[in-house]
Amino acid sequence: MRVLLAAPSSPARLHNLVPLAWALRTAGHDVKIAGRTSFVDEILSTGCVAVDLEDGDGTDLAESAALVEFAELWRPGVVVSDAAAPAGTAAAEAVEAVAVRLLGPLDEPGAGFDTVPPSLRDGAAGARPVRHVPYFGPVVVPGWLRRKARRNRVLLSLTDATPAGPVFDAVASLDAEVLWATDPARIPAGVTMPPNVRLVDAAPPAAVLPTCTAVIHDGDANLALAAVTHGLPQLSLTETAIGARIAAAGAGEVGPAERAGELASWRGGAEAVRDEIAALPAPRAVVAELLRA
Repeated sequence: MRVLLAAPSSPARLHNLVPLAWALRTAGHDVKIAGRTSFVDEILSTGCVAVDLEDGDGTDLAESAALVEFAELWRPGVVVSDAAAPAGTAAAEAVEAVAVRLLGPLDEPGAGFDTVPPSLRDGAAGARPVRHVPYFGPVVVPGWLRRKARRNRVLLSLTDATPAGPVFDAVASLDAEVLWATDPARIPAGVTMPPNVRLVDAAPPAAVLPTCTAVIHDGDANLALAAVTHGLPQLSLTETAIGARIAAAGAGEVGPAERAGELASWRGGAEAVRDEIAALPAPRAVVAELLRA
């Protein structure tokens, strides 16, 4: 069967679609992912076939005539849309295909397939859960990661280095190596880095998370869900919807860096969510259901 996936120009949203795309491909279906010209290389990096919708109609995938035109040409039997690409529904209707929504950590609860486990959703009526498979794009395992860590490891992920000072003060007392992938030149002047903080050129989550005992981040929703998938307690320095739900489940907290010393106390909650996710049907197990949706 032909299956068309509609991806908005967001790596995080695309990455939520990829495990399902690959499950469909390995089940023998013809799968294509449609996106804007500026996003085609990102789609290709997933190993999937990309459809360049071009930018001629001046709109995004919320209302894309180009997506409908391609669907009318290719005639897919199923159109899978990210919640931020509702044009997929219009494309499905245009060719009388099955329309499917796939929700992720950036979306509000609703009907469709959902990669966020039920315990982290509020009133997700009509949602059919599917196991979250963390995907962050192609990565290379860095050389330093091929050596066994000598102590516990905490992944630090900050897109903005401004709060480095308070974070460093908070993690200095942790009995762990705190790993941060950043350029040392980004650290604000006058900030002293404690001995247990290690700066590296790259720390791809797909490679690093299985070696960690906890995560500190600044609100990255995909990293937050990946962390609980690995059973890792987390501290989010920024308030987000998924962060608040993880905190409510006892798997982490949203708050200031000073709470880093409490990470170990949230391990039980994180492991409970991990077990819940592991018990959900994998993408390959819901392919048949998706095609009947």
